[in-house]
Amino acid sequence: MVRAFIYSLVALGIGAGLYILLGDDPGFVLISFGTWTVETTLVAMVLLLLMVFALFYGLYRFLLLINPVGLFRGNSWLGGRLRKNAAMASENGLHKLLLGHWQDAYKLLVENADRVDNPVFNYLAASLAAWQRGDDASWNYCLEQAGIKARNPSPGIKTLKALLEYRSGKVEQSLAILLALDKEMPGSPYVLGLLNTIYQSVEDWEKLEAMLPAMEKAKVISSEDLARLKEKIIASSLQKITEQSGGQAVLMRKWDDADKKIRGSESATLVYIEKLLEFSRHDEAMAVAVSFLKSRWSDQLVLLAGYIDPSDPGQQLVHFEKWLKSRPNNSTLMLSLGRACLRNRLWGKAREYFKSALRFSKSMAVSAEANAELARLLDHMGEHAQSAALYGKAMAQLNHKLPELPMPD
Repeated sequence: MVRAFIYSLVALGIGAGLYILLGDDPGFVLISFGTWTVETTLVAMVLLLLMVFALFYGLYRFLLLINPVGLFRGNSWLGGRLRKNAAMASENGLHKLLLGHWQDAYKLLVENADRVDNPVFNYLAASLAAWQRGDDASWNYCLEQAGIKARNPSPGIKTLKALLEYRSGKVEQSLAILLALDKEMPGSPYVLGLLNTIYQSVEDWEKLEAMLPAMEKAKVISSEDLARLKEKIIASSLQKITEQSGGQAVLMRKWDDADKKIRGSESATLVYIEKLLEFSRHDEAMAVAVSFLKSRWSDQLVLLAGYIDPSDPGQQLVHFEKWLKSRPNNSTLMLSLGRACLRNRLWGKAREYFKSALRFSKSMAVSAEANAELARLLDHMGEHAQSAALYGKAMAQLNHKLPELPMPD
């Protein structure tokens, strides 16, 4: 609008100037061509030329707008103006994308993709806008166009497709693309990182274990995350060991071969002790628990230790009471102490520990087990009414069975 106003002022100025200049003497123009003769005033000729110029300029602007069959692509001034306008529109589309105006961004980026020097960028950005608004067909179209327009084959476009497939919930499609890319360009940090994310989401620890060397080499994840991943992998491999797959011999060998840091982790140690108990290796389980708790405290491990039935229950009780001196209000330890007392047939002492566990407990799970243990003990001691009341409390809280323990006759 401003430009049109300025052009109008210029035209009026030129017209006024011509009128002043030629008002008294309009001039004379004679054009002769063969048998044709045209005679007119200078003012009329100037106006005619201006009209012709305006006609051709209007036609040029129209062609510039529709650009039929790429007529103005090239290094001409006209093509340069076209590319400049398209670049400005594309930049605006990128701003719209960053601000979250997905529909406007998509429209600007796609409409101007074939008018810029690098259409691949426009299509990639437009695919993100389309994905954000949940338009699967559009973002797939954009990535397809980006692949067609790319001067050289671009695995990066496939990587973006894999990411968008995964984010859209199409895990299998994403995984197929990533596995093909990993064969095509092994060691890509981004591909390995996305594979790591997918395999962890589906808990495929075997595939992750096979990927560990490549992930460490490419430094895909931090050392802390790598350590946690290794813990999950070893825990998963320990859980899968059965009597048919080798039993306790394979279990203990796998544990001995594990990295020292992993053997010092809480999650892996808990799984290892659970498997030892499954294979009835209670003394080995107690030794592992004592060794771990010497260097690092774990309420979960102490709770699990209460399920261990060693050949020397007196020594187990000694360990628990020693730990209680430094943790006098630990309800989990008191629960396990009560169980150790039952193994040593110290009925009264067990009763007091269970009551103390209830008094200090801030955990519903610990309270449930303490109520259940105390109820079972009181029932065998003949205090049936109180036992029934405690059983009622326990059953409302308990989510697993109590361990088999000796009871008074």
